[in-house]
Order: sequence, then C-alpha cells, then structure tokens
Amino acid sequence: MTHFLPDGAPRLDRFLADSYPAFARSRWDAWVRAGKVRVNGEVVLKAGTRIRSGATVETELPDPAPPALHLQPEAIDLPTLFEDSHLWIVDKPAGMVVHPGPGHPSGTVLNALLGRLHAPVIAAGELPEDDEDEVPAPVWPGLVHRLDRYTTGCLAMAKDVGSQQSLQLQFKDRTVEKRYLALVRMSRQLPEVGSVLVDQPIARHRVDRLKMAVNAAGRPSQTRVKLLAKACGLALVECELLTGRTHQIRLHLSHLGAPILGDPLYGGAPGWLDADKRAFPCPHPMLHAWKLSIDHPGDGRRLDFVAPVPEAYREVLAKLGIAVP
Repeated sequence: MTHFLPDGAPRLDRFLADSYPAFARSRWDAWVRAGKVRVNGEVVLKAGTRIRSGATVETELPDPAPPALHLQPEAIDLPTLFEDSHLWIVDKPAGMVVHPGPGHPSGTVLNALLGRLHAPVIAAGELPEDDEDEVPAPVWPGLVHRLDRYTTGCLAMAKDVGSQQSLQLQFKDRTVEKRYLALVRMSRQLPEVGSVLVDQPIARHRVDRLKMAVNAAGRPSQTRVKLLAKACGLALVECELLTGRTHQIRLHLSHLGAPILGDPLYGGAPGWLDADKRAFPCPHPMLHAWKLSIDHPGDGRRLDFVAPVPEAYREVLAKLGIAVP
C-alpha cells in the first residue's frame, strides 16, 4: 500500500490507524517498530515520526491480532518421545495443527497438552511476529516452537511456566539443536561432500501473504544442508536449523534450486517417478523434524530425541531405492 501525503501528518502511527481503522494504533506501533513501514523509501522505526508534506508512506497490512481464546483440554493421544513433570516431547503426526487458529478451533496439539494437564486456559495477546516459528511464552501456554501442519516429528512442549521460560531462553540463545529430513529435487547447489550453509534473510512475501521470501530487509536466517542420498532425480537431505523462521527450510531449499517434493507453494512437484518409472503422488511436503536436542529445564541434563521416519515417508523412499537413515 502506498500513500502520498501532500499535507503531511503529525504522527506516523496515527495516520496509519486513521487510514486503516480495522487495526488498533498499538498494532501499527508494533508494525512500525518491526521495520514494516517505509517513508520516502526508507524504513522508519519510530511510530511517533512526524510525516512532512509531500512524503510517501509504504506498508503492507499487518495480520490482525487474534482475540483472547478459551482453550479447552481434549483427550487426544499423541506418540510420546519423552514425558515427565516438566516436559512433553511428541512425535507430531502429519495433518495436525499445533495450536488453534482460523479453521482449526480444536483438535490441535495444544488441546492435547491441556488434556494432559486437565486444565482449560485463556490465551490472550497478539501472535508473535509472523516470520517466527519460535513462540513467546505469554502467547500460547506450553508451546515454545511450531511445526507446519503437514510436517511430522519432534515437537517440545512445557508443562509449567518455569519450564516454558527455560526452553524459550534456550531457543533464544540458539542452544537447541534441530535437524530435519527433506526429500527434494536434486540440484547442483547441493553439496556432494560436507554441507552448505544457506545464509539468506527471510521476510513475508509482499504479494502472497501465505509465503515467505528471501529479502535483504528480512530477518537473519541460516540453514545448514547436508546431502544424505540421491536417486531418480531426487535427494534426501539433512537440514540443521540455526534460526527459526516460518517456512525457513522450505524457502531455503527452494532458494538452492531444490524445492521439497510435495510442496508446490515453493516450487515442489506434486508427484514423481519411482525407480521403475512409475508415477506416484505426493500430496504434502516431504519434511520431517527428525532430531531435537534440548537441556532439561529442571536438572539441566542434555536430552536428545529422534522421531522415527513416518511410514508414508518410508514408502516413498523405498519407491526410490533410498535407504531410511
């Protein structure tokens, strides 16, 4: 959205709130401080900036903040990798949403956690920045990171506030180790030996709000990629997340010319040919949160988790003649 202000404005946030009354002034204040608004082509970080006559203001519309949600506990059984009085580490199945949102008011991983704790809660406040997969503690009880709906594998949750804050700090300090498996289109940019570091900043796509994009003005984002096997024009890769942005692996692999099979949003094919040249469909991204390492919030010991490769993933690898790691 671009606005020309022949008469200027006393405050940037007030002008934006008056122009788009569906968003509170506080929302615009946070949007400006996040570097999402430009005046005369330059990013402005102070919401109270005075706009001079003849200035041009550019911005995308922020995602609206959700209202307070009353979250109900639900008796949902999930594959458990580890559980004690502080933590619940699950192997998230494909198709399950992590927390409630539009179109998914219940039946989520968070509802399952509350069922484990036998406690309904009120979740209030705004969502975290829309380019983050790591979750600020006050937003969703128990959650510290997220997985996309069709991504399977390791998901860590806390059972109390102290444990949630401990895990949150570990994510912030980058001491959490996260490794994923992805089946991608083979690319010359994938390393035959060793690994390659994809160091490309990420921001919300300017036009398609469902996508992220490599953008020099985005947040720093790093993914280390290692080739494990290749066959039939595809490659099985291990991705180590060094930061935690939304769609980071999907976008970074696409940036390497190696989009994930079953991920058309980022250029991945919806199907492929197996070793016998027979076509098979792949309706969802072949991405699995394989390994997770954290420090226990109670006693500090290092915990390492491995989520077994799902059966559907194994079947596709078998079609290609690739051994399951």
